[in-house]
Amino acid sequence: MIKIKIGDPIKLKPTPLSPKSGFISFPYDGQLVEYIKSLGTRVYLPELKMWEVPLTAVPIICNKLTTRDIEIVGEMVKETKAQVQLPKGFAFTTQPYSHQLEGVLYGLEKGTFLLGDEQGLGKTKQIIDLAIARKHLEGMKHCLIICGVNGNKYNWVDEVHTHSKEDAWILGTRYTKKAPIKMIEGTNKDKLDDLMNLPPHFFIITNIETLRAMPTKKGNKIVFPIAERIQKLCDMGEIGMIALDEAHKVKNPTSQQGKALLSIKSKYAIPMSGTFLVNSPLDLYVPLKWAGFEQHSFYQYKQHYCVMGGFNNQEIIGYKNLDEIRALLDKVMLRRTKDDVLDLPPKIHTIEYVEMSKEQKMIYDEVKKEIKSNIDKLRISNDPLAQMIRLRQATGYPGILSSTITQSAKMDRLEELIEEITSVGQKAIVYSQWEQMTRVMKQKLKKYNPAYITGEVKADVRMQEVERFQKDPTCKVIIGTIGAMGTGLTLTAASNVIFIDEPWNRALKDQAEDRAHRVGTKGTVCVITIVCKDTIDERIMNLVYRKGKMADMLIDGKFEVKNKAAFIDYLLS
Repeated sequence: MIKIKIGDPIKLKPTPLSPKSGFISFPYDGQLVEYIKSLGTRVYLPELKMWEVPLTAVPIICNKLTTRDIEIVGEMVKETKAQVQLPKGFAFTTQPYSHQLEGVLYGLEKGTFLLGDEQGLGKTKQIIDLAIARKHLEGMKHCLIICGVNGNKYNWVDEVHTHSKEDAWILGTRYTKKAPIKMIEGTNKDKLDDLMNLPPHFFIITNIETLRAMPTKKGNKIVFPIAERIQKLCDMGEIGMIALDEAHKVKNPTSQQGKALLSIKSKYAIPMSGTFLVNSPLDLYVPLKWAGFEQHSFYQYKQHYCVMGGFNNQEIIGYKNLDEIRALLDKVMLRRTKDDVLDLPPKIHTIEYVEMSKEQKMIYDEVKKEIKSNIDKLRISNDPLAQMIRLRQATGYPGILSSTITQSAKMDRLEELIEEITSVGQKAIVYSQWEQMTRVMKQKLKKYNPAYITGEVKADVRMQEVERFQKDPTCKVIIGTIGAMGTGLTLTAASNVIFIDEPWNRALKDQAEDRAHRVGTKGTVCVITIVCKDTIDERIMNLVYRKGKMADMLIDGKFEVKNKAAFIDYLLS
């Protein structure tokens, strides 16, 4: 029997998130002792023969030790009184979950911190609410968002419009002069011009690559004009807070990107990532240094945390002093997992925008031009959607259509997402409508030992693949077509579902999602849809999933000819 008593801290410092401690006692068990020791914060009390852990660790321990008998004495409910309060006049545009409210209060108290919540817990909303709260509290003029993944700029714009009454501006945004007027991303000079004359929007958004643009040499020093201008705006009080999304992407402090970022110091600097410690403690150096929590040089940091050996003693062969870095993270990072949070909905839906490369866009535009040249036939076709398959495949993997161009923004992002998901011990389902696409994904994700189900896979083999995914810890991903894998199967080992493309019918997508969310599901399921910006993907998302009946009527053949033509024109616009 494991006994956990909730009470006032003895040796641990209370925090707004853990005002109480959990005191754990059990008959000696070497395996359990090693598990308790692996926790980020814990201390042994020899006089009481108990382990003291933060209150926030108690649900994690209970979820981990589901096969053990656990007795909890005392109230698990956290004290509601916070050390800081929301400013007068501030109101949430969308109601936060309790952990998101905690995140805003934590940010108001700490100022600068690392936001390390697991994917799907709403880090973006917390930052938006925190920035607006600071605007009410201090009159902050602008909040800058730096995206580690370029396509996330558009996610942020959508989230700002959803969760606030503020507006957002992507640096360098320009519009074409001729009809049809389109929004385009301007040059680096346009981005610098925007910073020289800041737009009125409260949220200013850019990508990490922008910081290193147009480097110039001043004496022996490389200067980055955009980063230099951002620093001046911080010094002037124009930019009061900077959030660095996907901060784990910036790992190398000696790269131009790393140097540019580290040249910027803001009053409030908040690195964000669900996977800060992906491979080694070295991945944390840039986020910690930029936020002001690490004062040593990269060389000193490396020597302190790395065991060196190999050729000329220059190779990393292991790590040391990891308790120190865990203790530091306990002080400066807010990290919750889905297992910690009790009030999440059954599913969390996220759109991941990506931007096609010039080469991929060329293939897309060629296919689109060919379709438009036969637009009259398309408008009277009994199955116009089938005529657009090649256009949709171009957004997924142009290698299906071209023997020379294989660059794919969606595949690149898929690999990043799977790396993040599996690094925290989770599994994922990955769907496409087309078998050709699944073959590509199977090859790209082969290191995750994927299970695989398409129409070509026989029924008995399908069940073997399901069994392997459900029970084999080395099988991290299952890949399949929506038609073959989207109904009838139980895939509850997955807590993430990724669509590389979407079906035309909303019900088919709902059914596919529910392979993970059904009886036996242990927690919230994150549903991620990867969408190529400014393509047919976005039109489908708007019509099928935001105005679902239109597409359903088209599939059912109930559209009038004139409405069908308008629908097709919109998809190709």
